[in-house]
Amino acid sequence: MASDERDGRVPLTVLTVLALVAGAAWWRAAAPEPGAATAAPATAEPISRTWRVDPSTGDAWPARPGGDPTLRARRGPAAEPDRSVVMRVEANGAARVLQVSHVVWRETSRLAPGGPPVVRQVNPSQGDDYRLSVSCSGDGSIAVQLSGAGTGDARRVLRCGGRLDVPVLGGTGAPVLVRFSGVSGRAELNARLEALY
Repeated sequence: MASDERDGRVPLTVLTVLALVAGAAWWRAAAPEPGAATAAPATAEPISRTWRVDPSTGDAWPARPGGDPTLRARRGPAAEPDRSVVMRVEANGAARVLQVSHVVWRETSRLAPGGPPVVRQVNPSQGDDYRLSVSCSGDGSIAVQLSGAGTGDARRVLRCGGRLDVPVLGGTGAPVLVRFSGVSGRAELNARLEALY
């Protein structure tokens, strides 16, 4: 009986070893050559960091700076590379980068959950453009709510240590309310509304 078991294991062992050898041979043959898959072609173009934004819909898509002379001349502000760039696309397809005209208001406050919210307002004229920049420090998070901005109420939550830039484009002439409230933990709010031109 012991010899019958041994006779059955030998072919099984031989088949297992053959399968492993065949698998190893296939694995080596199918492996990419070192450096071949990771090398970029010499003609590769850098990834575009310029975006076109349609003010009527808010849709954004990457634009190739080499393809549009307007975009080639204005690739964004060089002084603050970590800031968002807001672009206006006119009806004729021309695009231009909006620049900061002035700071409309600044807000620095301490926010806590259940505490009173901070509410700020701006009364834009028809077509006015703004950028709301919000950050906070501390161990909490805050809620930022916009109402009257033309696209309905928008509410976003920001965890402290992060930054939020919200373009408010194409003022309707109606007041825009910005409401800041504490969601969790302690938060030191730092916000500003910038007029763009």
